[in-house]
Amino acid sequence: MDTVREYFKNGINSPPIMAAVGLVVGIILGLLYGWVISPVEFVDGNVAQLRDDLKVEYLRMAIDSYALNQDASLAEARYDQLGENASAYLSDIEFNPSSQLISDIDSFRAVVEMSVITEPLDDFVSTEEETGSNLLKWALLVTVILAAALVVRYFLGKRKAGGISPKAAANLAEEITAKMDSPEYSQGGEAPPMHQFVTTYVLGDNLFDDSFSIESAAGEFLGECGVGISEAIGVGEPKRVTAFEVWLFDQNDIKTVTKVLMSGHAFYDDVIRSELEKKGEPVLADPGVEFVLATNNLQVIGRVMDMSYGEGPLPEESFFERLSIELSVWPNDGVNGTEAFEFDEF
Repeated sequence: MDTVREYFKNGINSPPIMAAVGLVVGIILGLLYGWVISPVEFVDGNVAQLRDDLKVEYLRMAIDSYALNQDASLAEARYDQLGENASAYLSDIEFNPSSQLISDIDSFRAVVEMSVITEPLDDFVSTEEETGSNLLKWALLVTVILAAALVVRYFLGKRKAGGISPKAAANLAEEITAKMDSPEYSQGGEAPPMHQFVTTYVLGDNLFDDSFSIESAAGEFLGECGVGISEAIGVGEPKRVTAFEVWLFDQNDIKTVTKVLMSGHAFYDDVIRSELEKKGEPVLADPGVEFVLATNNLQVIGRVMDMSYGEGPLPEESFFERLSIELSVWPNDGVNGTEAFEFDEF
């Protein structure tokens, strides 16, 4: 007994031991007070505070309730209490319906999703009387007006530029080409050409690039010739073409010759002309003008059948409104009759 008393006295006089005892006693008293004397009581709690599994069970009960009483407003209110993840809980039930009918789940989803869609509309209508709503309406009105003005300006700009769509321009070019008459060389005593091709460019055909296959009477491929856009002037749409490349490819000569058919502005502008001369020999475009492209085996006579310049803020005679070119092909054998033609050198 005396030994116990001695230990007790030593313990009381030891700070570490008293601290441990105080901690244990404090924990015990705290648990006693918190769980027995004055336990925590939840007041005005809501469904959103439940665990996820309990929220799912709550939603199952809400579905069963709606299946029985068909009270849409009550179903919406119970669904909304689950918070922003309500849809996820409903999806869990759809994947694991347990004893519930799929039709009941689908009916419940239809009701609550309809409320989700209509709620923003209801809120918008209810706030129309507020100042903020009026400001929003004015902002939307100004936005619509500006957008409409930009659209009108865009289309008017295209019309002022003489612009039609590339497809419409290409179709118009085909109609013009079909009305062109090629000369009958045989009537003048010259040998008729192997081929006669006609192509037309119309302002707006930004992708204009026409090519033709050259074949012998036996169907042997000899080469190709064609016309394409070489250079445009200015900015914006449609392209204002100031020069075209007219070319001839000889399959047997493995050679391509090119001449650059230029507008008056490009031809007489030293800077533009010097740049275009790098692509081929320059030729001034004029109605009726003829030029020759020749390789060892083929010879093409090009002729400007018809042309007109476009009008606008650019220099005069700087871009083409329309251009029709004929390409007549002969074999270059020295006996085809083309020597009767005289061609100006540009």
